[in-house]
Amino acid sequence: MEEAEKKNLTQEADHREPVSNFKRIIAFVMDFTLLSFVSAFLFFYIPKLHGADTQAEFEGLTDRLAQALESTETEQSALESLMVEFSAFTAKMNYELIMTMVFIFYFLIGELFFSGKSIGKATFCLQTVPISESEPSSPGQLVMRSFIKGVSCSFFLLGIANLLFFVFNRKHRCLHDLATKTLVRSSN
Repeated sequence: MEEAEKKNLTQEADHREPVSNFKRIIAFVMDFTLLSFVSAFLFFYIPKLHGADTQAEFEGLTDRLAQALESTETEQSALESLMVEFSAFTAKMNYELIMTMVFIFYFLIGELFFSGKSIGKATFCLQTVPISESEPSSPGQLVMRSFIKGVSCSFFLLGIANLLFFVFNRKHRCLHDLATKTLVRSSN
């Protein structure tokens, strides 16, 4: 009887251990690829939401940028000036803010409504769970996790910091795992 109990406790402890790094990275790459396609689609759709003038300005900028990139005679300073103008245009449309909100919302939907599974995690039978088995993750924890992960996808330096925590943390937990006391495990 005691041996069976020990076996059950060992299996429970193993079940709570984080999953393979490879699966977790590939699941994130799948999610990030999907979000990149959504980002590209919205990049061309958002100017339409701002009206005909904004759409015309966007088309003019993209045409000028395409011509500058195709031309071998374009000066570096002219190309840099055009890139600055394009960056100012995307800021005017609030593109970065909108995309950050889309990223956060994507991860939040998976955490709240699909048992801690994004599309990438579901593909590999992974899910987010609290470290403490005694109580489920609170909605606040899941919102915070989604916020940190979504912002990490939008801002390069935070994304690098998140990756470095994953690589150098002994248990391979990201910032969003550490801040919300969660981990990713197999959902089998």
